[in-house]
Amino acid sequence: MTDKKTITKEAPKELEQKAPEAEKLTPKEQTQVRVIERIIENREIAPQDVFGKLSRPQVELIKRTVAKGASDDELRLFVQVCKGAQLNPFLKQVFLVPRWDSKAGVEVKAIQVSIDGFRAIAEGSGAYAGNDDPIYDGESEIDIPAGKSSAARKLTVPNKATVTVFKIVDGSRYAFTATSRWSEYYPGPKMGFQWHIRPFLMLGKTAEALALRKAFPKLLSGMYAQEEMDRGSANAGEAPKQKFAFDTLKLAIGKATAKELEDYKAKMATSDKYTADQKEEFARLVDERMGELAPKTEKGHLQIKKN
Repeated sequence: MTDKKTITKEAPKELEQKAPEAEKLTPKEQTQVRVIERIIENREIAPQDVFGKLSRPQVELIKRTVAKGASDDELRLFVQVCKGAQLNPFLKQVFLVPRWDSKAGVEVKAIQVSIDGFRAIAEGSGAYAGNDDPIYDGESEIDIPAGKSSAARKLTVPNKATVTVFKIVDGSRYAFTATSRWSEYYPGPKMGFQWHIRPFLMLGKTAEALALRKAFPKLLSGMYAQEEMDRGSANAGEAPKQKFAFDTLKLAIGKATAKELEDYKAKMATSDKYTADQKEEFARLVDERMGELAPKTEKGHLQIKKN
């Protein structure tokens, strides 16, 4: 028997998360933040022209606060998206976060929108008519491993959350409902800090983002809330380590004997730590190395026969 219930949103904690970064800056920097905000909000400036309206000190200020580590090209795209969607990065409505690009093998910056940003975009359409609180269906217990300053414990989490968003269409109020499941979004113990503190709230946010995107597809298509991407972030966090391990194995090929190469190849074929492309590349490199070793062996046999 499943347990369905509605949980009231934790408004005070949400407000804490919206505190602008400018509060941590000097008075002069806070003034510059307000200037940047006015540039983003100015509807007479086209999105593609925003970056050019920023002074170099303002660009560097953004890089030090809400777009740490961004290149000029990444920042140009970021402020263009902020302008186009009328989102304020200093109010944490939108973020520029690091992501691991497995194809390129490098870390890149990705744009994520907070749930507040989703709501702001929907409200800006003039058709947003609010939403119901999340409805949670079923609960499970998960094990949280011990941390540096905490003991292992069990945590009660929701199995799934459903949110309904309302939109005015041709004068009528229509409902758009979406459901998210814990098993699909929980990022795991390493990246799940907030999920361990507010499991219901976090899953509720993913459901709300899904419902908002369903209700406002033209405005929110291609945009994802941070909570929706947490699981991908957890997997991405392991990617550099996995790449380093793979690169180390490739280096070992050049020093391995024929017998060791055979063992490497067999273990790689059954490993679940590496991608299909990596396995294919590894097998090719092993075969090439074995081909290099083979002539030396044959040459040695010929020399023995001549003597």
